[in-house]
Amino acid sequence: MRLADHYDGFLVDLDGVVWLGHEMIAGAAATLNSLVADGKPVAFVTNSPRLSPAKQAEVLRAGGVEVEAKQVVTAGSTLIAAAVERFGPGPRVIATGTDSFLGQIEAAGILLLAHSRWEEAEAVLVSGHSGFDYDELKATSMAARAGAMLAATGRDPTMPMPDGYWPGTGSILAAIETASGRTGIVTGKPEARIFEAGLKAIGAGEPSNASMRVAMIGDRADTDVGGAQSAGIDGILVGGHEAPGVEPDHRISDLTSLMGPVP
Repeated sequence: MRLADHYDGFLVDLDGVVWLGHEMIAGAAATLNSLVADGKPVAFVTNSPRLSPAKQAEVLRAGGVEVEAKQVVTAGSTLIAAAVERFGPGPRVIATGTDSFLGQIEAAGILLLAHSRWEEAEAVLVSGHSGFDYDELKATSMAARAGAMLAATGRDPTMPMPDGYWPGTGSILAAIETASGRTGIVTGKPEARIFEAGLKAIGAGEPSNASMRVAMIGDRADTDVGGAQSAGIDGILVGGHEAPGVEPDHRISDLTSLMGPVP
């Protein structure tokens, strides 16, 4: 029996599993399309909020994966939902992140303040980007120290890229926490909210699918596997990072191994 046949559906990480810096990993697209053809729904669950779910779906389609935007769940979308849930419509926030992430915040009806207006902020929303600088560190940490909710897309210290590991959102959050003396909340993996959104995207959890067997596939034992297991989902580790106290349900070298026997 193939490993894939042990499960009815899958949640799949993107960075380090499907692509590296949006360069598709060999065999990933074909495997994902085969899973769907076999009647196994797939949703993509990523801590990367650099692009919106719709844009990430576009990149996946360009790489040969048949996917719709509703099948992509990002830590950015869960963070924005958490802010609206906490404060209601139109909260005042300052944020750090890519232009796409900031655009997603504004599209949700959230008032995005200039960093110079940090004293007005009800929340600080943190996501990684390559332009993070001292002025952003100053504004975000001062707002958090003054009492604004501090929340981030994730704590991953690095993200895999074609030339190695780049600093991730967790590195930026750590700087803000150090400067503010506050501890942020996180809505991405390993927290339950993002896994719940992923399960909803594949129809798991509905009364008609109560017995659906689902696995999360990721390259980090701490966030992907450990988070999934805490949410009641099996965790399949693709190479990647080990973590103390976390034992994956299965280990594979890449996505194509799903089509082979149980390792």
